[in-house]
Amino acid sequence: MKKIRFIHGADLHLDSPFQGLKHLPEQLYSRISESTFSALQKLVCHAINYEVDFVILAGDLFDGENRSLKAQSRLKKALEQLNEHRIACYIIHGNHDHLKGNWVELSWPENVFFFKDSVDCYEFKKDELSVHIYGYSYPEKSVKENISLKYEKTGNAHFHIGILHGTAEGQVEHDLYAPFSVKQLIEKDFDYWALGHIHKRQILHNDPYVCYSGNIQGRHKKEQGEKGVLLVELDDTKRSTINFLPTAEIYWEEATVSIDGLNEVDELKNRCEALLDELKKCDYGLFVILRFTGSGPLHHYLVDEVDELVDVLNIGQEEKVNFTFIVDKSIETLGEWDRDELKKEQHLLSDIVTVVDRLNEEDSPLNDMLSEAYANAKLRSYLNAFNDDEQKQLLKEAEDYVLATLLKERDE
Repeated sequence: MKKIRFIHGADLHLDSPFQGLKHLPEQLYSRISESTFSALQKLVCHAINYEVDFVILAGDLFDGENRSLKAQSRLKKALEQLNEHRIACYIIHGNHDHLKGNWVELSWPENVFFFKDSVDCYEFKKDELSVHIYGYSYPEKSVKENISLKYEKTGNAHFHIGILHGTAEGQVEHDLYAPFSVKQLIEKDFDYWALGHIHKRQILHNDPYVCYSGNIQGRHKKEQGEKGVLLVELDDTKRSTINFLPTAEIYWEEATVSIDGLNEVDELKNRCEALLDELKKCDYGLFVILRFTGSGPLHHYLVDEVDELVDVLNIGQEEKVNFTFIVDKSIETLGEWDRDELKKEQHLLSDIVTVVDRLNEEDSPLNDMLSEAYANAKLRSYLNAFNDDEQKQLLKEAEDYVLATLLKERDE
């Protein structure tokens, strides 16, 4: 049986500036600044530990076209480690690290193969096994052409692998560069497609596998969850396997804390601490985006003093290896009010409360309002009918939202 094992990684963004995070404590900013390099080192360790035949890096190794000497030197050191273990590395450049940038040229180890700005093929040989690896590097940042159409199998290798940095049809997370459809890739009859550019790990197709490995380190709150590389095994019986290997030094997660049933700030603080403790990851740092939801008397405290609460929760976290540090927050809570008192006001607030009370006396209070939507054939296919309780809950949520907005405007 012919078999190969390799690592597919992409979007290293080495030396990313992590804009917007310079306000962090010095220890944390230092860690996040080094995190892409730490992730690269974990990639190298995975390659060595799993004794892979080669590594594929599918573009955007550097964060900018004018790649720093520091970033290049750190990459070179990592590739030299692979070379010491006779692990080859095949690299393409993407829109961030395209070939028109300015940088200091370094010499690279003999195990490293860079693709140029036309589709080309390198052959990897191991004993009697042959693999053809195809790739293309961006000549400039904006490549709008469907480059996948230029990939064609050559020769009689046991395996054919394509490396492409671009946007698959239907992907909306990133800019539209080197667009292609999965169908077009499948038609090439390759054994594996190693994709880069989209930072979310995805398997777009099986047999053959068409995969985005995602980036190796989350860089902001939109890049949440585990980040890493794919360990791929191909054999000539078509029983290919893929396994995810984590590389991130720091994770990003969104967490929700409800103020329902809470009356004291200390209760809210305890609830937040319990949640953060639950989220804590062994040996990894965690940047948290905290969402406050629910309704109650603590709504007004959060509106006025949420920064103070966040500061208290963050105390001492920068000194921990497995820190949980809140980097952002959103307040989606509602306050409490005396509806009977609001009815006495000569104001729109009184009218709203009165109308809601009248509607609540009816069964299915929103039927008349929803009837026009239900009567529309196109809309009706997307709508589920609400029962009486669901309609009253919707009515309450709508009232809460409107009252909260108007009361906030009045108080300001």
